[in-house]
Amino acid sequence: MNPTLKLAIKNDISSVDKTLAKIIKPESKLSFDVYKQVIDSGKRLRPLIVLYSALSLGYDKKDSALLLGCIVELIHTASLLHDDIIDDATFRRGRPSANNIYGTKPAVLGGDYLYSLAFNMVLDFDVAVAKVISKAAYLLAEGEIKEIECAFKSDIKQDEYYDIIYKKTAVLLEASSISGSLLADSSYKDAFEQYGKYLGFAFQIKDDCLDYEAKSESLGKNAGIDLKEGKITLPVLIAIKKDASLAVQIERFFKDKDEGLLENIMDNVRKNGLKDAVSEAERFADKAKESLKDVPRNKYRDYLLAIADYAVERER
Repeated sequence: MNPTLKLAIKNDISSVDKTLAKIIKPESKLSFDVYKQVIDSGKRLRPLIVLYSALSLGYDKKDSALLLGCIVELIHTASLLHDDIIDDATFRRGRPSANNIYGTKPAVLGGDYLYSLAFNMVLDFDVAVAKVISKAAYLLAEGEIKEIECAFKSDIKQDEYYDIIYKKTAVLLEASSISGSLLADSSYKDAFEQYGKYLGFAFQIKDDCLDYEAKSESLGKNAGIDLKEGKITLPVLIAIKKDASLAVQIERFFKDKDEGLLENIMDNVRKNGLKDAVSEAERFADKAKESLKDVPRNKYRDYLLAIADYAVERER
C-alpha cells in the first residue's frame, strides 16, 4: 500500500475510533474495561468499508456513514467476545482475551451489551439498511453453530468450510459494503454485495493460512491454534487431497493431543496445502476488485481496492 493511501486510511481509522468513543459509554466500568480489552488495536475494516462504499457513490454525510460503520463494528466486537468464550481463548490480537482477564460472565454480558446497543442504534437508519445488518448478525450466529458441529472432524467438505467462513466472516463484510452503498445509491447494491462477500472469503482464507505460515509473535495468537481448537481449514483440506494419510494423523492428534504430531501435521500442510490456499485467497481478492469495475472511479473506490489487496498481503 503506497504511503499516501496508508496515511488517508489511518486518518479515517482515527475518525472511526473517535466515533466509537462517543457511542460506547456504559454505566459500568467493568463493561467498559471488557470492551476496551477487545476493541483496541482492531483493523476497523468493517467501518472503513461502510464509509468508503458510501463515499465512493457520492454520499456526502460522512458522520452518518461513520456511525453506521461503527454499529457494524459493535456487532463484530460482540462476536469476538463471545467467540473467545466458546473457544476458551486466552489471547486476542496479541493481548490477553477479555474472558481471560475479567472472567466469562462479564465477557458474555459485555458482548450482549454491544449487540443490544448496535441493534438499538441501527433503527435510526433506513429499514433496508437495518435488515441487511440484522440478517448478517443472525447468520453470524449460525456460522458459529456450524463451526461447533464440524469441530474435530477431519472429513468435512470444502462446501461446509465455505459455508462456515461465509457466515462467520464474509457476511459481516458483505453487510458493510451493502449498507454503505444503500446510504448512497441502491442501484449499486449487487456490486457491493459481491465485493464484500469475495473480500470476506479472501480475508478468512488468508487468516487460515497465517496459522501455518506466521510465527506466534507476529500472528498475535499461538500458531497451530486452529487445529488445537478442532478447526479444519482450507490449507488442511487441500493438503488432505494430496496426502490422504494426513486425515488419519489429524484424527490421532484430535484424540491424543500430541504436540510432536501437531508439528508433523503443520509441516505437511505447509508443504501440500499452503501455497494453493494462498492462491485461492488471492483469487477471491481479485474477484472482489473486479466487482467494483462499474463503480465511479475516485479515491474511495481506490481505498476499497487497496483493502482487497491488504486482505491477502498482510502478515497478521
